[in-house]
Amino acid sequence: MSIKRIGIVFGGEYTRIISSENGTIYDDLSLVCWNDLTTEVVVMGKDAKKMIDRVDKPLRVVAPLENDEVQNLEIFKDMVKVILDNFKDHMEGAELIISGPTIENEQVQKIILDVIKNFKYESVEFVPRIFLAAVGANTDIDDEYGTVILDIDYYKATVAVIAEREVLAYRQTTFAEKHLDDLLIQILKENFGLVVEQEIIEKIKWSLGSVIKLRDDLELIINGRDMITNERRTVTVSDSEFKKIFTQIFTSYKALVTSVLESCPMFIRTSVIKNGIKITGELAGIIGVKDFFADFFDVPVKTAKNRGYAIIDGALKYKKIQ
Repeated sequence: MSIKRIGIVFGGEYTRIISSENGTIYDDLSLVCWNDLTTEVVVMGKDAKKMIDRVDKPLRVVAPLENDEVQNLEIFKDMVKVILDNFKDHMEGAELIISGPTIENEQVQKIILDVIKNFKYESVEFVPRIFLAAVGANTDIDDEYGTVILDIDYYKATVAVIAEREVLAYRQTTFAEKHLDDLLIQILKENFGLVVEQEIIEKIKWSLGSVIKLRDDLELIINGRDMITNERRTVTVSDSEFKKIFTQIFTSYKALVTSVLESCPMFIRTSVIKNGIKITGELAGIIGVKDFFADFFDVPVKTAKNRGYAIIDGALKYKKIQ
């Protein structure tokens, strides 16, 4: 009989929990409304987001894992406690695979262990995010030939070469999904005098975003608030107006991959040709990403079908250290 597995991933944008028996049991924003007076979390996730710019002291909305770093240990601990206490029964007798920013840090691990010290779990293992991203994208991290992983998260993008369960080389950049969102917002303000909701930014990314030359122009009708009149206005935008941004960001990833490979021993640089590059994160779904890298590096390239969920899926697939 297989032991129940619970995967817990604290992310800069989302925190997710998955169970081998029940599937996804928690999926919400890593956002809290914090009370500075009582030093406790008031509300969390999407409910906390609704309170942005609507609360006064002692309340404030905080992203405890902003920029993929633990910004405040006290707030982080209370967020972890509020979330995990709701799933105490689920964790009974389970193997826990836990990941998050700076998860290798003993202080961060101690916070989590203190929260779950009375939980009746079978075992716990803290696993770096990049390992779970690789496993979630169906990569054998124990393979001797090695694989290049490009994981594009919300705050940071990471490139690593993994072989025989070791990270042989590693680089990060802040040119990730939030950076792209900020650039799209800036273009809409500068070129169209328009302020839009996040929903519109998402439509632009997935309707117009591409890194290859398309046969036909793509267009999208969007609406927003005029920066001068403050009235609602509708405009038509095309992929060509945003192409430069997408190309620049993914070109920076090519440079990052190149830098990581150059820092590896020669035998690794030649052996990774066998397994190639795996790309995870939501931006792996941008049009043409696979061909963009395959044409440049001339190696096999695969984009994870589960994209932004590769990390949490990897928590169920991950083989524990024996």
